[in-house]
Amino acid sequence: MPYCNKCGKEMDEGDSFCHACGASTVKPGQAPSPAPTQAGAQSPPVPVPPTAYRAASASPPLPPAAPGQEAETPEEIAERRVKQRLELWWHLGSYVIVNGFLVIVWAISGGGYPWFVWVMVGWGIGVAFHIMQYLMTVHGESRRQDMIRKEMEKLQRRQGAVEEAKPREEKQE
Repeated sequence: MPYCNKCGKEMDEGDSFCHACGASTVKPGQAPSPAPTQAGAQSPPVPVPPTAYRAASASPPLPPAAPGQEAETPEEIAERRVKQRLELWWHLGSYVIVNGFLVIVWAISGGGYPWFVWVMVGWGIGVAFHIMQYLMTVHGESRRQDMIRKEMEKLQRRQGAVEEAKPREEKQE
């Protein structure tokens, strides 16, 4: 079973790159394949300790950390998501309560022009952006990983097509 050189994620047999981080794969007991350097030279293989491999039953990969930042633990991710959800509910709750109060004030003051709609629309745009931010942050991580995986597959197919075309061109010369 191949494993990722970079994050240690267990891969499927046919995979030649990690769907989580994009690095090349390595089979147990083998050293990782060296990455070519600028002038096409290769660095010597680095042995991979067996502890670098994750168990097959490990949790899904965490989103990669930004440079200079440690990766979040599952507890930190869960805490951040719960905080975002509570903030969104507070925003929605205050929107409903305040705008309900404004409708009551409008009705008590004799109706007339529904001025409260302007407040509802303006604040509603802010609520819509808050909902969009929440959905993109919490539910967008897996979509982002899927998009990266598909892009890596496209690049591999293109690279394979280019490599197949090179020997044909050499034969024609």
